[in-house]
Amino acid sequence: MKKIVSLVVFIAALVWTWNVIHTTDAVGFETHSGIQAKLAELIKNTLAVKKPNAKELSITRLWTESLGENKVRAVFAYKFIDTSEGGEALEQVIEGEALLHREPSEDSAVDKWTLQSVKTTNDIVVFTEGSTLTPGEEAPEPEQTPAATPTPAPTATPRK
Repeated sequence: MKKIVSLVVFIAALVWTWNVIHTTDAVGFETHSGIQAKLAELIKNTLAVKKPNAKELSITRLWTESLGENKVRAVFAYKFIDTSEGGEALEQVIEGEALLHREPSEDSAVDKWTLQSVKTTNDIVVFTEGSTLTPGEEAPEPEQTPAATPTPAPTATPRK
């Protein structure tokens, strides 16, 4: 009896692994690769437009996963160095995700994917040079801020 049960379990496992290996993906590897390349290009172009002083762009993470036959989720993280108003170099790290949807196309050999939504989930700013503050010292007053002038309090007039 044990031999028959173990034979049935072995055949079931063999059939299951055969099906797992030979099934086709809903979205192919080439499609994932193409989406990732286009998203990297979109990130570079958007950064060049929105932050023209940014330099040393590095895409640290970019991967896609299939959520169905017509939907793909992309997760990304990139960092770049930008200069603040005071001329200090800041490293910014931005993480986020995007949802893409497959649109019908006239040419069946070409997939057309459109961005449904893009949201950033984490924005981190790393200061490369910090300001040193010690306890007991007062922060210097900025020269650009005008001094506050006291406004006189309204006085009540007696009624007759």
